[in-house]
Amino acid sequence: MNPKISDQTPDGGTTRAGAADGSLGEQLRRAREARGVTLREISEQTRITMRHLEAIESDDYKHMPGGIFNKSFIKAYARHVRFDEARALELYERTARALGEYSDEVATTPQRSRIYTGDPARSPLITAALSAIIVGILILIVYAGLHYYRRTESPAVSATPTPTASPVAGGAAAAPAQPAAQSATATTAATEAFNVAIKSNDKVWLRVLVDDETSKDKQGVEWPAGQTREFTPQQKLTLNYARSMTGAFGVTVNGVNLKIPSDTRPGVSQELVITRDNYKQYAQ
Repeated sequence: MNPKISDQTPDGGTTRAGAADGSLGEQLRRAREARGVTLREISEQTRITMRHLEAIESDDYKHMPGGIFNKSFIKAYARHVRFDEARALELYERTARALGEYSDEVATTPQRSRIYTGDPARSPLITAALSAIIVGILILIVYAGLHYYRRTESPAVSATPTPTASPVAGGAAAAPAQPAAQSATATTAATEAFNVAIKSNDKVWLRVLVDDETSKDKQGVEWPAGQTREFTPQQKLTLNYARSMTGAFGVTVNGVNLKIPSDTRPGVSQELVITRDNYKQYAQ
Protein backbone atom coordinates (compact mmCIF):
# COMPACT_ATOMS: atom_id res chain seq x y z
CA MET A 1 0.00 0.00 0.00
CA ASN A 2 1.49 3.35 -1.07
CA PRO A 3 1.48 6.20 1.52
CA LYS A 4 -0.26 9.40 0.60
CA ILE A 5 1.34 12.82 0.95
CA SER A 6 -0.50 15.87 2.21
CA ASP A 7 -0.85 18.46 -0.59
CA GLN A 8 -2.40 21.90 -0.79
CA THR A 9 -5.47 22.63 -2.84
CA PRO A 10 -5.57 25.58 -5.30
CA ASP A 11 -7.48 27.63 -2.65
CA GLY A 12 -4.78 27.11 0.01
CA GLY A 13 -6.44 24.19 1.85
CA THR A 14 -4.92 20.80 2.58
CA THR A 15 -5.98 17.46 1.07
CA ARG A 16 -4.59 13.96 0.99
CA ALA A 17 -2.61 13.74 -2.25
CA GLY A 18 -3.04 10.73 -4.45
CA ALA A 19 -3.49 9.80 -8.07
CA ALA A 20 -6.86 11.57 -8.07
CA ASP A 21 -5.16 14.96 -7.65
CA GLY A 22 -3.66 14.72 -11.13
CA SER A 23 -0.57 16.34 -12.62
CA LEU A 24 0.47 19.97 -12.31
CA GLY A 25 -1.34 20.94 -15.51
CA GLU A 26 -4.58 19.30 -14.37
CA GLN A 27 -4.49 20.96 -10.95
CA LEU A 28 -3.76 24.40 -12.44
CA ARG A 29 -6.58 23.96 -14.96
CA ARG A 30 -9.03 23.01 -12.19
CA ALA A 31 -7.93 26.02 -10.15
CA ARG A 32 -8.45 28.30 -13.15
CA GLU A 33 -11.90 26.87 -13.95
CA ALA A 34 -12.91 27.10 -10.30
CA ARG A 35 -12.26 30.85 -10.43
CA GLY A 36 -13.93 31.29 -13.80
CA VAL A 37 -10.78 32.60 -15.50
CA THR A 38 -9.95 31.95 -19.16
CA LEU A 39 -6.51 31.31 -20.62
CA ARG A 40 -6.89 34.50 -22.66
CA GLU A 41 -7.30 36.55 -19.48
CA ILE A 42 -4.21 34.96 -17.92
CA SER A 43 -2.21 35.61 -21.11
CA GLU A 44 -3.21 39.30 -21.12
CA GLN A 45 -2.33 39.74 -17.44
CA THR A 46 0.96 37.81 -17.38
CA ARG A 47 2.19 38.43 -20.97
CA ILE A 48 2.62 34.64 -21.40
CA THR A 49 1.58 33.37 -24.83
CA MET A 50 -1.47 31.15 -25.21
CA ARG A 51 0.74 28.40 -26.65
CA HIS A 52 2.86 28.29 -23.48
CA LEU A 53 -0.20 28.35 -21.19
CA GLU A 54 -1.78 25.46 -23.11
CA ALA A 55 1.53 23.56 -22.87
CA ILE A 56 1.54 24.04 -19.06
CA GLU A 57 -1.98 22.67 -18.71
CA SER A 58 -1.07 19.72 -20.98
CA ASP A 59 2.22 19.02 -19.11
CA ASP A 60 3.90 19.34 -22.52
CA TYR A 61 7.18 21.07 -21.62
CA LYS A 62 9.05 20.27 -24.83
CA HIS A 63 7.29 23.22 -26.51
CA MET A 64 8.38 25.67 -23.77
CA PRO A 65 11.62 27.67 -23.49
CA GLY A 66 12.93 25.49 -20.65
CA GLY A 67 15.03 26.18 -17.56
CA ILE A 68 14.25 29.24 -15.46
CA PHE A 69 11.64 30.48 -17.94
CA ASN A 70 9.42 27.44 -17.39
CA LYS A 71 9.54 28.06 -13.63
CA SER A 72 8.78 31.77 -14.09
CA PHE A 73 5.76 31.00 -16.31
CA ILE A 74 4.43 28.42 -13.86
CA LYS A 75 4.85 30.77 -10.88
CA ALA A 76 3.01 33.55 -12.73
CA TYR A 77 0.19 31.18 -13.74
CA ALA A 78 -0.16 29.81 -10.18
CA ARG A 79 -0.12 33.32 -8.66
CA HIS A 80 -2.89 34.46 -11.00
CA VAL A 81 -5.23 31.57 -10.07
CA ARG A 82 -4.29 31.69 -6.35
CA PHE A 83 -2.49 28.31 -6.45
CA ASP A 84 0.41 27.79 -4.05
CA GLU A 85 3.55 28.76 -6.03
CA ALA A 86 5.95 26.52 -4.08
CA ARG A 87 3.63 23.56 -4.57
CA ALA A 88 3.37 24.33 -8.29
CA LEU A 89 7.16 24.32 -8.69
CA GLU A 90 7.39 21.05 -6.73
CA LEU A 91 4.81 19.41 -9.01
CA TYR A 92 6.57 20.80 -12.09
CA GLU A 93 9.90 19.27 -11.09
CA ARG A 94 8.23 15.95 -10.27
CA THR A 95 6.34 15.86 -13.58
CA ALA A 96 9.37 16.96 -15.60
CA ARG A 97 11.52 14.23 -14.05
CA ALA A 98 8.88 11.65 -14.86
CA LEU A 99 8.84 12.83 -18.49
CA GLY A 100 12.64 12.86 -18.68
CA GLU A 101 12.72 16.58 -19.55
CA TYR A 102 14.05 17.98 -16.28
CA SER A 103 17.54 19.49 -16.15
CA ASP A 104 19.00 20.64 -12.84
CA GLU A 105 20.76 23.99 -13.24
CA VAL A 106 22.68 23.73 -9.97
CA ALA A 107 26.01 21.91 -10.14
CA THR A 108 26.00 19.00 -7.71
CA THR A 109 29.45 17.54 -8.48
CA PRO A 110 31.90 18.62 -5.78
CA GLN A 111 34.86 20.58 -7.09
CA ARG A 112 38.32 19.88 -5.74
CA SER A 113 40.17 22.87 -4.39
CA ARG A 114 42.82 24.22 -6.71
CA ILE A 115 44.50 26.39 -4.04
CA TYR A 116 48.10 25.42 -3.43
CA THR A 117 48.62 25.00 0.30
CA GLY A 118 52.28 24.01 0.17
CA ASP A 119 54.19 20.90 1.17
CA PRO A 120 53.72 20.33 4.92
CA ALA A 121 57.00 18.39 5.04
CA ARG A 122 59.09 21.30 3.71
CA SER A 123 61.23 23.19 6.20
CA PRO A 124 60.25 26.85 6.87
CA LEU A 125 63.89 27.88 6.30
CA ILE A 126 63.86 26.42 2.79
CA THR A 127 60.59 28.20 2.04
CA ALA A 128 62.00 31.53 3.28
CA ALA A 129 65.17 31.08 1.21
CA LEU A 130 63.20 30.31 -1.95
CA SER A 131 60.97 33.32 -1.34
CA ALA A 132 64.03 35.60 -0.94
CA ILE A 133 65.53 34.28 -4.18
CA ILE A 134 62.27 34.86 -6.08
CA VAL A 135 61.96 38.41 -4.71
CA GLY A 136 65.56 39.14 -5.69
CA ILE A 137 64.99 37.91 -9.24
CA LEU A 138 61.88 40.08 -9.55
CA ILE A 139 63.79 43.15 -8.34
CA LEU A 140 66.55 42.53 -10.92
CA ILE A 141 63.96 42.17 -13.70
CA VAL A 142 62.26 45.44 -12.73
CA TYR A 143 65.59 47.28 -12.50
CA ALA A 144 66.72 46.00 -15.90
CA GLY A 145 63.42 47.04 -17.44
CA LEU A 146 63.66 50.57 -16.04
CA HIS A 147 67.26 50.89 -17.21
CA TYR A 148 66.33 49.77 -20.72
CA TYR A 149 63.35 52.14 -20.79
CA ARG A 150 65.51 55.13 -19.80
CA ARG A 151 68.11 54.32 -22.44
CA THR A 152 65.49 54.09 -25.21
CA GLU A 153 63.64 57.21 -24.11
CA SER A 154 66.65 59.52 -23.83
CA PRO A 155 67.44 59.73 -27.59
CA ALA A 156 63.75 60.28 -28.37
CA VAL A 157 63.53 63.18 -25.92
CA SER A 158 66.71 64.74 -27.32
CA ALA A 159 65.43 64.51 -30.89
CA THR A 160 62.09 66.17 -30.07
CA PRO A 161 62.18 69.81 -31.28
CA THR A 162 61.40 72.49 -28.72
CA PRO A 163 58.26 74.41 -29.75
CA THR A 164 58.95 78.10 -30.39
CA ALA A 165 56.46 80.86 -29.95
CA SER A 166 55.34 82.55 -33.16
CA PRO A 167 55.07 86.34 -33.10
CA VAL A 168 51.58 87.75 -33.44
CA ALA A 169 50.14 91.15 -33.78
CA GLY A 170 51.14 93.50 -30.96
CA GLY A 171 54.38 91.68 -30.25
CA ALA A 172 52.75 88.96 -28.05
CA ALA A 173 53.87 85.39 -28.38
CA ALA A 174 51.34 82.75 -29.43
CA ALA A 175 50.52 80.07 -26.83
CA PRO A 176 52.21 76.73 -27.59
CA ALA A 177 49.99 74.03 -29.03
CA GLN A 178 48.81 71.31 -26.63
CA PRO A 179 50.88 68.11 -26.79
CA ALA A 180 49.43 65.33 -28.90
CA ALA A 181 49.73 62.97 -25.90
CA GLN A 182 47.07 64.92 -23.98
CA SER A 183 44.66 64.70 -26.93
CA ALA A 184 45.28 60.95 -27.27
CA THR A 185 44.68 60.47 -23.52
CA ALA A 186 41.36 62.32 -23.72
CA THR A 187 40.29 60.22 -26.72
CA THR A 188 41.19 56.97 -24.91
CA ALA A 189 39.24 58.02 -21.81
CA ALA A 190 36.19 58.75 -23.95
CA THR A 191 36.29 55.32 -25.61
CA GLU A 192 36.60 53.48 -22.29
CA ALA A 193 32.97 54.21 -21.35
CA PHE A 194 30.70 51.15 -21.61
CA ASN A 195 27.25 51.95 -20.25
CA VAL A 196 24.33 49.58 -20.89
CA ALA A 197 20.73 50.62 -20.15
CA ILE A 198 17.83 48.11 -20.28
CA LYS A 199 14.20 49.28 -20.35
CA SER A 200 11.19 46.96 -20.11
CA ASN A 201 8.33 47.95 -22.43
CA ASP A 202 6.06 45.27 -20.91
CA LYS A 203 6.35 42.91 -17.97
CA VAL A 204 9.23 40.56 -18.79
CA TRP A 205 11.50 37.97 -17.18
CA LEU A 206 15.23 38.63 -17.63
CA ARG A 207 18.47 37.25 -16.24
CA VAL A 208 21.42 39.66 -16.42
CA LEU A 209 25.07 38.60 -16.09
CA VAL A 210 27.63 41.42 -15.75
CA ASP A 211 31.11 40.15 -16.66
CA ASP A 212 29.90 36.54 -15.99
CA GLU A 213 28.69 37.42 -12.46
CA THR A 214 25.00 36.56 -12.03
CA SER A 215 22.69 39.22 -10.60
CA LYS A 216 21.07 38.67 -7.20
CA ASP A 217 18.19 36.58 -8.58
CA LYS A 218 19.77 33.53 -10.28
CA GLN A 219 16.33 32.44 -11.51
CA GLY A 220 15.79 35.69 -13.41
CA VAL A 221 14.04 38.88 -12.41
CA GLU A 222 10.50 39.89 -13.26
CA TRP A 223 10.68 43.47 -14.55
CA PRO A 224 7.51 45.57 -14.46
CA ALA A 225 6.61 47.61 -17.52
CA GLY A 226 8.50 50.91 -17.82
CA GLN A 227 11.44 49.96 -15.54
CA THR A 228 14.95 51.06 -16.59
CA ARG A 229 18.17 49.70 -15.11
CA GLU A 230 21.73 50.72 -15.99
CA PHE A 231 24.88 48.56 -15.89
CA THR A 232 28.57 49.40 -16.36
CA PRO A 233 30.37 46.12 -17.21
CA GLN A 234 34.10 46.03 -17.77
CA GLN A 235 34.01 43.75 -20.80
CA LYS A 236 30.58 42.25 -21.53
CA LEU A 237 26.95 41.90 -20.47
CA THR A 238 24.86 38.75 -21.08
CA LEU A 239 21.04 38.68 -21.28
CA ASN A 240 18.89 35.52 -21.04
CA TYR A 241 15.22 35.78 -22.04
CA ALA A 242 12.46 33.83 -23.74
CA ARG A 243 12.13 34.14 -27.50
CA SER A 244 8.50 35.21 -27.13
CA MET A 245 9.63 38.24 -25.07
CA THR A 246 12.08 39.65 -27.61
CA GLY A 247 10.02 42.81 -28.19
CA ALA A 248 9.17 43.35 -24.52
CA PHE A 249 12.37 45.28 -23.70
CA GLY A 250 14.97 47.55 -25.28
CA VAL A 251 18.75 47.91 -24.84
CA THR A 252 20.87 51.05 -25.23
CA VAL A 253 24.70 51.07 -25.18
CA ASN A 254 26.46 54.43 -24.83
CA GLY A 255 23.31 56.12 -26.15
CA VAL A 256 22.99 53.76 -29.16
CA ASN A 257 19.72 51.82 -29.43
CA LEU A 258 20.26 48.13 -30.20
CA LYS A 259 18.03 45.85 -32.27
CA ILE A 260 17.42 42.68 -30.26
CA PRO A 261 17.89 39.60 -32.52
CA SER A 262 15.26 36.85 -32.45
CA ASP A 263 15.96 33.14 -32.88
CA THR A 264 13.71 31.55 -35.48
CA ARG A 265 13.72 28.12 -33.81
CA PRO A 266 10.51 27.40 -31.84
CA GLY A 267 10.46 26.94 -28.08
CA VAL A 268 14.02 28.00 -27.16
CA SER A 269 15.42 30.58 -24.78
CA GLN A 270 17.55 33.43 -26.08
CA GLU A 271 21.02 34.60 -25.03
CA LEU A 272 22.41 37.96 -26.12
CA VAL A 273 26.08 38.78 -25.36
CA ILE A 274 26.98 42.48 -25.66
CA THR A 275 30.66 43.50 -25.62
CA ARG A 276 32.65 46.65 -26.28
CA ASP A 277 33.55 45.33 -29.71
CA ASN A 278 30.28 43.85 -31.00
CA TYR A 279 27.49 46.11 -29.75
CA LYS A 280 27.62 48.39 -32.83
CA GLN A 281 26.63 45.49 -35.08
CA TYR A 282 23.22 45.47 -33.32
CA ALA A 283 22.71 49.24 -33.74
CA GLN A 284 19.39 50.20 -35.30
